[in-house]
Amino acid sequence: MTLWQARKAVASGFQSCPLATVDDPSSFKFAFDSFEFSAKIIVPFGHKDYRDQNVDLKDLPQVFPKKGFGGLYRVKDEAGKDLPEPFNHLCWQAPETAEVFANAINHLRDMAGEQGMALRNLPQAAEAWRALPQKPPVPEEVRGQRLLAETAFKERKLQKALCHYEKGLELYPVWPEGRFNAALIAAELHSYGVAVEHMRAYLELVPDAPDAQSARDQVVIWQDKATEAAAQAKNAEQKQSGAKFRK
Repeated sequence: MTLWQARKAVASGFQSCPLATVDDPSSFKFAFDSFEFSAKIIVPFGHKDYRDQNVDLKDLPQVFPKKGFGGLYRVKDEAGKDLPEPFNHLCWQAPETAEVFANAINHLRDMAGEQGMALRNLPQAAEAWRALPQKPPVPEEVRGQRLLAETAFKERKLQKALCHYEKGLELYPVWPEGRFNAALIAAELHSYGVAVEHMRAYLELVPDAPDAQSARDQVVIWQDKATEAAAQAKNAEQKQSGAKFRK
């Protein structure tokens, strides 16, 4: 699981919980140490609004999917105890959903503990990389991920291709071609927020590239598409909620 996959899985986990309403999927904002979100969670005798809620990943215990009351699956700590709010209210009918959510949280939690992680220090790494008079070749293990990504792309397995590009980027964040290609594939998958991040990183690495202005223009377009997608998701959720109330 890559960083971007984990982030998407956490947001999707909240959205797929039958007791949660995520008004705006784009409210999930991730950093390396935490993530912020807004959601409404149904609790006993009412609901709670979690607006701009910030979660410190380093403070979270390792989590595990557990089958609980009513056959619903929840995430708990290793001893089976409830997690802090709002995680203690999240539940799913499918065990695989709970497992993916738990794996994603644990992946982000592990990354939060890696202070020397290359992805965390991208601005400094990009500056040092730009200053090199001769750029080093792409590491062999990253070349392998590129080969797998290109093969998957030719077979139109876009999610697999993106996964391999992102694995390569986690190994070697200062890889302009990987950033650019990951951005294009993410956009094709309608993951516009991820596309914007990758393309911005590409521009940080090669701000004077011949296609830099085109890349900047594309970021503007993707940002607009991300906003539009968030609005559509919110309208769909409101319509679904209204349909429930009319029964």
